[in-house]
Amino acid sequence: MLIFYFRKIKKNNSKFIEREQEIETLWDTFADIPIYKKIIWIHSASMGEFEQIKPVIEELKKNRDYLYIVASFFSPSGYKNQQDYPYVDKMCYMPIDTKENAAKFVAAIHPDIAIFVRYEIWRNHLLELKKLNIPTILVNATMPTNNLYRTSWLTRAFLKENYDLFHSILTTGSRHTEFFEKLGINAEIRTLTDTRFDRIIQKVEEARIYEVLDRRIFDTKELVIVAGSIWEEDEKILLPAIKSVREQIDAQIKVIYVPHEPTEEHIDNLTNKIPAHALSSRIRQCLLDKGCQWVHQKLKDKDIIVDEIGYLLGLYYYGHIAYIGGAFGEGIHSVIEPAGFGLPIISGPNLSKSTDAQFLKKNKALKVVRNAKELADWLKFLILNNEFRSELGRIAKEYVYHSAGSSKIVADKIISILYNTEKE
Repeated sequence: MLIFYFRKIKKNNSKFIEREQEIETLWDTFADIPIYKKIIWIHSASMGEFEQIKPVIEELKKNRDYLYIVASFFSPSGYKNQQDYPYVDKMCYMPIDTKENAAKFVAAIHPDIAIFVRYEIWRNHLLELKKLNIPTILVNATMPTNNLYRTSWLTRAFLKENYDLFHSILTTGSRHTEFFEKLGINAEIRTLTDTRFDRIIQKVEEARIYEVLDRRIFDTKELVIVAGSIWEEDEKILLPAIKSVREQIDAQIKVIYVPHEPTEEHIDNLTNKIPAHALSSRIRQCLLDKGCQWVHQKLKDKDIIVDEIGYLLGLYYYGHIAYIGGAFGEGIHSVIEPAGFGLPIISGPNLSKSTDAQFLKKNKALKVVRNAKELADWLKFLILNNEFRSELGRIAKEYVYHSAGSSKIVADKIISILYNTEKE
C-alpha cells in the first residue's frame, strides 16, 4: 500500500521525480565519507525540522573535528535550501522506505548513530539500523496530532512496534512523555524541551546584528504590528480591525503583512484590499542597495506586504505586537518566534495543536479574538497602554528563554552513546 502511494506521487509530482533522479546521482558520492571518523546521520523531513536541529548540530561540531555529519531530507525544501549550511559535511535525500533502499542507504553512509527529528519514523531504515546494532534517537518527539493514533488500540499497537525500534526517545514535554510511557515501549524515554527554543534564541540575537529591513523606513514614534503566517480568514477580521483602530485613535501604525502562502494572486488581492497603505516588499530588495535610497522615504507611512518566504522571523524584530494566523482554520501557526522577540500575541480561537499557544494564552501573553471588533478593541488597548503591552511581551519572552538548553543535553547524549559512556 505504501509503495503504491509513493508510485502515485511519483507519477503526478514533478518535484518527486526530480528528487528520485537526484538520489540516483548521490549514491557514488557516499564513497567519500571517511571511515576513520564518527559518522552521525541526522534525518529531517524538511527545512522546518532541520532548523530545529541546527543548535544540536552546532553544539556537536564545537571542537570535534572527529565527527562527520550526514543530513538527509525527504522534502526538497530542506535539501535545496540548506546547501550552504557549513556545519554539515554531506547532505542528501532520504530514499523511499523500502527494505532494499534501507539496506543500501545504511551501508553507504555506515553511521555510528542515527538521529530522527520529531515525527520521522522510517520503519525499514530503523529495522536495518536495529539489525546492525546502530543506536537511534528520536529528538523533539511529540505524540501524534491525529486523535485516532492516540486512542485506537490498533494504531497504538502499531506505534508501539515502531517506537520500540529506537534506542532513546527525547520528548518536548511531560504530556508527550506520558503518551510514550503509556504505549509501554522499551526505548529509553526522557523529558526535555524543544530544541527549536534554542534556535529561536539564536535567531533573536542574530536579528539585532543582521537586520532584514533598513531602520530608516520606520518612524521612531511608529507602532508596528506584524501579521505573521496569515490566511484569507485572518484578513477578514484583520483589515477592518486595522482600519477601525486608525480611525478611532491618534497613533502612528505600520502593519507588516506576511501571508502564509505568498502567491502572486494572494499578494495582488491583499494589495487591492488596502491600496492606500500597502506596498509590496519586493522593494525590500532595494533597501540594502546604495542606489535605492529613495525607497526609504517611499516606504515611510506605508504598510508592507511580504511577497517572499523566509523573512518572517527577522521581521518580528521590528514589531511591537504580533498577530499570528491559522487559528481560524486548521490551527495556529508557530508563536514562539514572536514570543522570543518579546511581543504580545493575538490570534483566532483554534489553539488545539499548539501547547505553546495554550501556555501563552493561560498566562495572558496571547489573546484570542473571534471577530474584527474584538481584535480592534484589543489592539487599541495594547497601543494605548505601553506598560501593560511590555509586561505581556516580557511574559512571552520568558517562556522562550526559560525553555532553552536542550540542544546541549541532546548533543551530550549523542556523544555519550557514541563512546559508550552513558550512565546506567
